[in-house]
Amino acid sequence: MSIIESNLDKIVDGIISSDDDKSLHYSDQCKFDFVLDNQLSFEVVSKKEFHSHEEAYEFYKAYVKTLGFGISKIASRRSKTHEHFINAKFACTKYGNKRPSTAENPRPCMKCDCKALMHVKRRTDDMWYVHKFVDDHNHDLLPDFPQHFPCHRNLSTVDKITINTLHSLSFPPNKILATLANSYGGLENVNYDEKDVRNYIDKQRRIDMQFGDANLVLELFISMQQEDPNLFYAIDLDENQRLKSVFWVNGKGREDYKKFRDVVSYDTTYITNKFKMSFSPFIRVNNHYQSTILGCALLSDETVNTFIWVMKTWLRAMDGEAPNVILTN
Repeated sequence: MSIIESNLDKIVDGIISSDDDKSLHYSDQCKFDFVLDNQLSFEVVSKKEFHSHEEAYEFYKAYVKTLGFGISKIASRRSKTHEHFINAKFACTKYGNKRPSTAENPRPCMKCDCKALMHVKRRTDDMWYVHKFVDDHNHDLLPDFPQHFPCHRNLSTVDKITINTLHSLSFPPNKILATLANSYGGLENVNYDEKDVRNYIDKQRRIDMQFGDANLVLELFISMQQEDPNLFYAIDLDENQRLKSVFWVNGKGREDYKKFRDVVSYDTTYITNKFKMSFSPFIRVNNHYQSTILGCALLSDETVNTFIWVMKTWLRAMDGEAPNVILTN
């Protein structure tokens, strides 16, 4: 066991030790504790007022979490005169019916025409009230498993601080989740899973990579190509034009591959740079047991789509000639 692992509890305790920080764990749950006593009716909820439709949504979300179903925002409308929101509808995730699809393999749809919803409207004094409330379901509820519903799978401020701290210490997502579960008294008390932790890390990584990074990398490759005209490079950007992945191979690597392309190794075990991007080289070993690099990639994540992009890009760099065998870790 490493020194970091042996002191893990101290690290986490230090993050969540103050009273203010501890309140962040439970503030969302306790804000609407009065709704936990019994199932609401329209007569009860119609007396409730909200300062905004977001507050109404949080109220409804806290309530449905105790019953065991998820909700989504299905409609909202702004005033034509002042552009402010004047009504909003929140409904069970099973609200409505499945739309017909012509796709060969359509995504599974969980909708079953459930009628449960809460419709709120804005008064002239800017307060919001419940216009309609339906609490009847035609499906089973899961009060013991709120983490199954996306609206309840949220990371608190303390959770994010803990994830950032442990990630900076090179802890993988599964160990980070185990640590958080321990601080909550068990995995059953955590409203998210390992995928949510991984997604948060990936999102933070992309936020760290500012808009100018892609241009800087492009300028570097253009400069390198002036010295090595046979250099091949490719840059993958996300939907916000931020740098996502990079691939390059110099002219020597491309020439070596033409002569020796029987067995190639692709390794994704390296981690480098401040962005925690995976350094993934394509390598072959020559007759003198010397490693030759046939291409390199920096990856912001290790999803299937990213690996598909890398493999297709590398194959394009090698003029479409696939190796006889490729080994991966």
